[in-house]
Amino acid sequence: MKYTHKHALMGGMVVLFCQCQSVERQADRAQFHAADANRDGKMSLEEARNFEHSRVFKLVDYDQNGVISLQEAKDIAPEFTRAKFDAYDRNRDGKVTYAEYVKEQTAKGYVKQRFEAADADGDGFVTLKEADARVRFLQAYAGGEM
Repeated sequence: MKYTHKHALMGGMVVLFCQCQSVERQADRAQFHAADANRDGKMSLEEARNFEHSRVFKLVDYDQNGVISLQEAKDIAPEFTRAKFDAYDRNRDGKVTYAEYVKEQTAKGYVKQRFEAADADGDGFVTLKEADARVRFLQAYAGGEM
């Protein structure tokens, strides 16, 4: 199963450990290693947060001006409403900065939820093996195999 930006960003969040899974397994490993900032072979929640927030913000801010407009959000996820946008635009200036984006994503706990689901042994880290297992589970679930 290959995900597009639209599929990955539905509802304003990315499906960590599922979005990066593609036809080519090497791309998955590159995503994992890019998130593993200290190169210890496992990803902490903080590394996952930093990687996901930065990566997603850059995907949505496709004109690369440092802020997300409502139009950019709607172009990526057409169901993204003004109300959802306003939740991110904390100072109501009509644009979402990276800091605003991170605050809203952190408040909702999206990355933490996905991270904890992938951390099979509960040790506070996700290994490549755990990430692969989570991807396989999500693919089977999405494919109706469960």
